[in-house]
Amino acid sequence: MLRFVILIGLIIFSVYPLMGILTFILVKLVHNKKDSLTDTLLFGLITLYACLVQSTRIWKPGQPSDWYNEAYWGLFEQVGTTPFFSYVFGFKEPVWNFINYIGYYITSGDYAVFIKGIAIITIFLSCYSIFLFWRKTNTNPVTLVASLSLIVFFLEYIGNLNNITRQSFALSIVLYALTIKITKQKTLWSLLISACFIHTFSFLYLILFLIKPLHNKLIGSNLKYFLYALAGVGVGVAMLPFIGKLLSGIGFFAYGFKRLEQNSTGALDDTVFNLGPLYITAAVLIAICSYMIWTTRMKVFNFYTNVLLVLMVVCVLLANTSEGLVSRLYISRMYLLPFVLPYVLLDKKDIHSLFVGAMVFFFGIRFVIGFDGLRGGSFFPPIQSLFGYSIFDFIF
Repeated sequence: MLRFVILIGLIIFSVYPLMGILTFILVKLVHNKKDSLTDTLLFGLITLYACLVQSTRIWKPGQPSDWYNEAYWGLFEQVGTTPFFSYVFGFKEPVWNFINYIGYYITSGDYAVFIKGIAIITIFLSCYSIFLFWRKTNTNPVTLVASLSLIVFFLEYIGNLNNITRQSFALSIVLYALTIKITKQKTLWSLLISACFIHTFSFLYLILFLIKPLHNKLIGSNLKYFLYALAGVGVGVAMLPFIGKLLSGIGFFAYGFKRLEQNSTGALDDTVFNLGPLYITAAVLIAICSYMIWTTRMKVFNFYTNVLLVLMVVCVLLANTSEGLVSRLYISRMYLLPFVLPYVLLDKKDIHSLFVGAMVFFFGIRFVIGFDGLRGGSFFPPIQSLFGYSIFDFIF
């Protein structure tokens, strides 16, 4: 019977993807038990649909974002007139330059195809990391749906993807590498280091990865070391100008520390957020992380929970003095939420089921209501059109 329902769901998905996904979610709500085939299909179809939606993203000048400046479109177009070594090592972030160089020739210089590909890879890597992590936690399928919803239905994540494409792409690689370490105890150094040279912000996650107490439960001596590390972060931020001068002779390092120094003294651009919501959100997440640390015994939750706690504490401490830096830190919380928030209250089974169900409902409804207003409504076709698309509409 279950195999028949799967077949019907796949047929529906091939014609109307959204209805196919809703069919699978309904099946998993009724049959809320782990099953390798249906769980993989559930992840695969939700992720595929999210990638198909990304394929409709509109990239054109004049949008309320900076993706078409020299760091993105302008940089891409210089490939055709710049020698390889001058291009890769002559600008900031050499790995990003290398990807642009290869992408230019693969796409025959079509920037829209290239950048859509980057956005799709970003979504896929993030969702795949969530799936690998979820499998390790041995929780029910509804928790997987809730985790994925914090990427595919999170309006702020989708809305920021145009404006911080490199950071999003780099952090999706970091998430994958960190998840492999957490779930398989294998360190993908090449990916972690490459991400740092796609976007300098990734160095922060590399540093956090190297702090051993963050990989363990923050109690006893680990808590003491954590507080020392937190104090070290504060000292590091204060020393950014000095470190920047030491590395001023290395182009991509100099650029990264210049950006961090600018960020530590004020907002990098006009995107200055309201501190009220930041304090409220940070307080809630600090409380959630503290509860997770206190109640959860599974080692798989330690690192992401601890890192989210660190980021929120640093945001609160630096909010009034380092708006630009805090804005980057605060945005990066979105990449960690799927690894923490859906796993709260696991020790209270019935309440947890209601919690994750409410999470899916909340973010789903919010996504439908707010999608057409993302950044003034200039990034995607109307949501009514997308809901009516068949898989052939997306592809062709």
